[in-house]
Amino acid sequence: MDVTQEADDLERSEGPAYPGGIGKVVFTAAEARAAGMTEYQLRHPSLVTATRGIRFWDVGERPWLEMVTAVSSLPGEHYLSHSTAARLWGLWMPAALEEDLPIHLTGRKGTAGTRRRPGITGHKAKLHPSDVVEINGLRLTTPERTWLDLATQIHDPMRLVAAGDALLQRQDGPLRGVEILGRSHPLSTLAGLDAAISRRRRTKGINAARQARELIRAGVDSAAETRVRMIILQAGLPEPVVNQEVQLSPTLKRRPDLHYPEWRVSIQYDGRHHGANAQLNSDIHRDSDFTDHGWESVKAADDIFTVQGERLFLERLRRAIQRQTSR
Repeated sequence: MDVTQEADDLERSEGPAYPGGIGKVVFTAAEARAAGMTEYQLRHPSLVTATRGIRFWDVGERPWLEMVTAVSSLPGEHYLSHSTAARLWGLWMPAALEEDLPIHLTGRKGTAGTRRRPGITGHKAKLHPSDVVEINGLRLTTPERTWLDLATQIHDPMRLVAAGDALLQRQDGPLRGVEILGRSHPLSTLAGLDAAISRRRRTKGINAARQARELIRAGVDSAAETRVRMIILQAGLPEPVVNQEVQLSPTLKRRPDLHYPEWRVSIQYDGRHHGANAQLNSDIHRDSDFTDHGWESVKAADDIFTVQGERLFLERLRRAIQRQTSR
């Protein structure tokens, strides 16, 4: 079989026979040569140079995880960082930072390895040994250092808090995506974040990170829940308890998204992910349980992220607190 036929088979085969034994779409030139590909094969018209030293088969969508793995393996002391590392760790970010490109790399100050080339944004920084890790063949910044670097990319304080909350999800919370490193929760602790901050006293974004750190809480299940909590705080209301079980009776426990134990008010975010019938039924039973035991439930829907929706939600919440206070 010639090289052209081999490339054509990429789209038709369940397990394509890549020239030279390369078993993936994206790879480094060094990997290709080590696998037996010739210089002639590396110049095949179906191969595209993504950036110097990296090739991919032009057969459709590029697997992002393969791309960042290839970039991570390029020679030099550098680490995937910023929004690239945040996506790998599964931190909650604005959609604009979830794009495949550019890939962010950070090299140590005073060393070679920061790469500025098409598709790659290079950074130089002091990297403490505790700021970097190698996992699943990827060299990248730790979850704590990654969050600190996001402070230079996320300019909305509410969203920076959400990214930090993602580090501290409860152990039995929703699973991360299949391509995410460290799928179990939590990825870090408040003490771990504090240690990372203490190693970066003078750097861009550190003041925003310090302010956001004071608002990060453990046990949050989603970025939307963080935003609801921030809306409540920005309205001047006391901070509610996050995702803790409430003992409604000796035999019944419920876990509201947020709640005020002193007023017996629960707050639930019922966004788009609550649309399935099974979830809807569960939510109805949950709300009924709270009502039957003398609580008030206040719901927040997706419209809370509009000006009018936020105003109406806060009015409902204040009325519920007032009714429970006067009982």
